Amino acid sequence: MRRRAVRRHDALSAAWDELAERHTPARPLAEFLARHESDPEGYALAQAKEDLLLQPLVQEVAQRAVAGDPHFGMSFLTDDPVAYFAREHEALRQGVLRTAVPGYALLTLDGSWWDADGEGYGDRANAYLDDLDPEAVVVDVLCHC
Repeated sequence: MRRRAVRRHDALSAAWDELAERHTPARPLAEFLARHESDPEGYALAQAKEDLLLQPLVQEVAQRAVAGDPHFGMSFLTDDPVAYFAREHEALRQGVLRTAVPGYALLTLDGSWWDADGEGYGDRANAYLDDLDPEAVVVDVLCHC
């Protein structure tokens, strides 16, 4: 699961890099918001959001998300892809690695429920999973409550 998550992340980063090479550099939403905050009467919040979305790189990511591109999921329609990819690749990769198996909650073999909202969850859950018997089977369940 970890290897698969990291491969997906690396493929996503490569797809972004490929798109970014073909477009003029895009600016993150934070820059537009700063302009709005410095002049709320002259530069509306709606205009700041629209200006982010009008950038050719952001437009292409959105179009690919809607078209079902395997790299750019629907979350890129509501999140700022420029800010996401501006973060350091290795730090993002490590985050993907840390959350690949434990996800948002973990049900341990003794029936304990650990929730991702708890302090230190990621480290604790990964340590638990790493210490399981090599023959243990880990099941990833997608659940919508």
